[in-house]
Amino acid sequence: MAKRKNKKQTERKNWWLSGFIIGFLLCLLLILAVQTIRGEDAIAFLDDTVSKVEDWLDRLDRWLYGDSVEAEPSIAEGILRVDIIDVGQGESILLTTAEKAVLIDAGENDQGALVVDHLKELGIETLDLAIGTHAHSDHIGGMDTVMAQIPTSEFWMGAMPEELVPSSKTYMDVLEQLDIGRIPYREPKVGTQYDLGSGGTLTVLGPQGKPEDLNNCSLVCRVDFGESSFLFSGDTEEAGEKAILASGADLDVDVMVMGHHGSSTSSSSAYFKAASPAYAAISCGADNSYGHPHSAIIKKLKNANVTYRRTDLNGTITFTTDGITIDYSTEK
Repeated sequence: MAKRKNKKQTERKNWWLSGFIIGFLLCLLLILAVQTIRGEDAIAFLDDTVSKVEDWLDRLDRWLYGDSVEAEPSIAEGILRVDIIDVGQGESILLTTAEKAVLIDAGENDQGALVVDHLKELGIETLDLAIGTHAHSDHIGGMDTVMAQIPTSEFWMGAMPEELVPSSKTYMDVLEQLDIGRIPYREPKVGTQYDLGSGGTLTVLGPQGKPEDLNNCSLVCRVDFGESSFLFSGDTEEAGEKAILASGADLDVDVMVMGHHGSSTSSSSAYFKAASPAYAAISCGADNSYGHPHSAIIKKLKNANVTYRRTDLNGTITFTTDGITIDYSTEK
């Protein structure tokens, strides 16, 4: 762990440095004036002085703030597994490393048992983190069932303006289970990072600003594992995507779960271009009434030569990476 600097000591050094620089500049101007009056080469003198000052300032910087050390890139160890679980017209994503298990959403109310079964099949007995991207039932409906049967250490959800907080039974059931299980609830800020273990990191990219609807309250997460990266956007639509783009967030990833089940209201051209994935997944139900995924999204994927799979046709989609290469398999 890096040593914490003494604030008062640093402030005293900064005040001393400011005074010294002002005095030095005044002396330099005086010397230049004298050189000019004497007809001597003031330019050569100035060049030599600047070179010496740069060297001196470099040494002073090291004295004030210590030697700078470049951060080593994170090195992945083992495997990251990402399951896009087939929960019909909804979404549920499981992230697992050797150390951690994180669940993002749990589908509709009737899909909780299916998600629990999937976890148990993989030998997952506890969840280190559960995330409800936003308060719509096709994302958090099964979460209370999951948390009732799988001990969960922490629960996150995207921040909602007070006027958007729902009073639905689905949302209340989740809150009730949090109370029953004494599970800490958190609305993480943009930039919050979560250690997935094995060198993996989950970073919160959104929501940005004050969303005007629940879809744009979706918690947007980026996962990095060595050189491999994933983007999960929940149901964020174009307005929310624009806010994330405007923030300068790094969206460039290898794998993108298309927003809002492949709806044309999400994965806008600018957002999709910034992500520029090599692989994509779409979580949607067979013959759903919304027509997801929309033809415009499929066309966008095909035009960009992105390899994609969809849960309505392929069942659960699993990506695995060692931090360098990415493999995928499907249930069907």
